[in-house]
Amino acid sequence: MALGHHDTTEQDSPAVSTGDLLSLAVAQKQAADDADRQLFITVAAWADRHTTGALMPDLYGTYGLADDDALTAAENAWVARFGMPGADTMLELAGPGAPEVSEFAVIELAAALGRSTDSGRALVSDAVEAKHRLPKIWARLEAGQVQVWRIRRVTEVTRQLTADAAAFVDAHLAHVVHTASFATVKRLAAEAAARFDPETCEMEEVDTRASLHVHLDLATAWTIGTANGVPLTGLLDRADAEELEHAIRTIAEQLLAAGSTDTLDVRRAKALGYLSRGDLTLDLDTSPASDAGGRAATSASEERASRPPRNPRQVVLHIHLSEAALRGNEGPGTPEVDPDTGRLGLHLARLENHHQTLTADTVRDWLAVPGTQVVVKPVINLADQIAVDCYEIPDRISTRVKLKRTTCVFPHCTRTSARVDLDHIEEYVPPDEGGPPGQTATDRLAPLCRRHHRAKTHPSPVPSSQAGSTTVAWDYQQLTPTTWLWTSPHGIRLLVHPDGTTEL
Repeated sequence: MALGHHDTTEQDSPAVSTGDLLSLAVAQKQAADDADRQLFITVAAWADRHTTGALMPDLYGTYGLADDDALTAAENAWVARFGMPGADTMLELAGPGAPEVSEFAVIELAAALGRSTDSGRALVSDAVEAKHRLPKIWARLEAGQVQVWRIRRVTEVTRQLTADAAAFVDAHLAHVVHTASFATVKRLAAEAAARFDPETCEMEEVDTRASLHVHLDLATAWTIGTANGVPLTGLLDRADAEELEHAIRTIAEQLLAAGSTDTLDVRRAKALGYLSRGDLTLDLDTSPASDAGGRAATSASEERASRPPRNPRQVVLHIHLSEAALRGNEGPGTPEVDPDTGRLGLHLARLENHHQTLTADTVRDWLAVPGTQVVVKPVINLADQIAVDCYEIPDRISTRVKLKRTTCVFPHCTRTSARVDLDHIEEYVPPDEGGPPGQTATDRLAPLCRRHHRAKTHPSPVPSSQAGSTTVAWDYQQLTPTTWLWTSPHGIRLLVHPDGTTEL
């Protein structure tokens, strides 16, 4: 290439003006809205194809149920809706007057769209609610006059309303749904509930007592540095809340009097920790006396800190960390060489219970609370291959399988394996019926949450081009110890691997 010559690139083309960029962004936003709209309409159509829940007659004989002629009318109705126990069921995803939808159809749709089952269920629920209970708003959606996210804000509040109340919201909101704020939608829904279901409104005060709750979000931590902080939400009885506020305020003030330099918010958070251990008051003595020798007498607060609380902290953790980090021989915060990076870094501990990574110093702080009971369990070698002939899964196998795969292996599912079923990847055949030995083994089991275990075990009714339907089950095979290939009833193939799920 001659000196001074250059290739023609985009840099040689005229620069796009700022106004054109803005117009391009608007056009792209419109295209995205149109795509969301078409997907929402298609999801509603998919739900309409799976509203009967009828299972093929040959399923009854397969599982040893009686012939249709031998079933009573009640039994026929039950089987038509639910099939055998654990099989596909019909879900009431929307309010009164909307059709039910096959649970297994929702599971397959969610997997095909790259969503978790809960996310897919929410999408189908909103689509069914909008199409069948909000016809005026749905018509505006089909005409391209309203965005999907605005309709989903409406279905969020109308799903709990009666059919008449939902129709009231539909009639009064349809012409302004494209601009109405969520506050407006909620106020209109509350008015509709009061107009068409006054008895329920009168009972709300009583029902509120049944919905009191406190939730600790132990599973959410976006960074290692914040993993020792847990969000707390709840709904308390007013009298209990007043007493709790008084106790928190009292302990926060006592901590300040004892010399704490923490902010008020931090002291209030720590006050809950004292309350959880039964310390209703710190009994602080802010004016310590001196004994005959001139030495300051031990204050009541020091005495209280030196004795175990009435409710000792119990910590049950499965952690992975180095011996140096556990013992802290070099002192808290002492760095060590990270085996993954080759650089000096903090000691880290992986908390198995909630899939979080913490600093080892945080774990030591937890365990340093007076009265804490520490139980050290032996190290489990996940490379061990253990097999037994029986169908029941012994703890030594179950523990290894769940530690090796910490979540359900169904596509896009993130449920922790600590509370799931273990599925025989290849159907178990009893030894007395010709089954091979060692079928229950660490390399032949996979964790599946109960919902997806059912979907894998029982066939789904799949509408066919001819009258009626066929039944097809989910199928999967283990490619490597941490990789599974799934095939849906409609033939969609999904690869589940340690980093997530990939559609093939």
